[in-house]
Amino acid sequence: MPKILFCGKGGSGKSTLLSLLALHLSETRDVVVIDTDESNTGLARMMGLDPPGQTLMDFLGGKDSVRRKMGPRGAPGESRAFFPAAGVAGGSFPGVCESARGRIRLASVGKIEHAHEGCACPMGVLARDVLGNVPAGADRWVLVDTEAGIEHIGRGLLEGMNAVVVVVEPSHDAVALAGKIVKLAAGEGRRCLAVLNRVADGTESLLKEALARVGIETAATLANSQAVAKANLLARPLALEPFRKEIGKLAEALER
Repeated sequence: MPKILFCGKGGSGKSTLLSLLALHLSETRDVVVIDTDESNTGLARMMGLDPPGQTLMDFLGGKDSVRRKMGPRGAPGESRAFFPAAGVAGGSFPGVCESARGRIRLASVGKIEHAHEGCACPMGVLARDVLGNVPAGADRWVLVDTEAGIEHIGRGLLEGMNAVVVVVEPSHDAVALAGKIVKLAAGEGRRCLAVLNRVADGTESLLKEALARVGIETAATLANSQAVAKANLLARPLALEPFRKEIGKLAEALER
């Protein structure tokens, strides 16, 4: 199950979970991480990487340049001819746009850098085209981080994905959003798995029951962790070891 899209409510822990899964998978295979979140800048740090020197958007000349070159394109299913010509074909990224450590490679589509720079639609088109040209396989997984909510699904990022991982914190809003995500994914024939995050005593069974009612299988549960909170506060990489068992369960569920 090599191409995985991570979704969920803002602050639910999508980047944290993706980073832990990347660290786990990289012990036995190659992992390509694509950051499509236009706001969050902490993904590289969580995996112990330096940020890429440039985003793919900047490499292509910036948002205005991409907007002009893509013209009227942008609907899901249209041909991908522009972005592969810019050096993304075959899954190889321009060196300045890639950061690597061990068997993990990271590229970022683009970030909002200035006030009044306009909508992020060109980044969505670029993200979809890039993802369509990054190959995956049993020994090469592609993990995709997204912004909060479901706008990226509306932009067509489910194209080419094998599964969706929904990160759910203990809240009604998180469960409600998960239910909407699973409906959208099912409409595109994509499988959804849930991972519970920041779970405290007495809430795991309640969350699993609520998710089962909206049709989502729970693959793993991560307890509330002061170690993660401290690492994020001090800008340190995450440690896999406390979560190895549950992250292993997620990997196994995705491979089924």
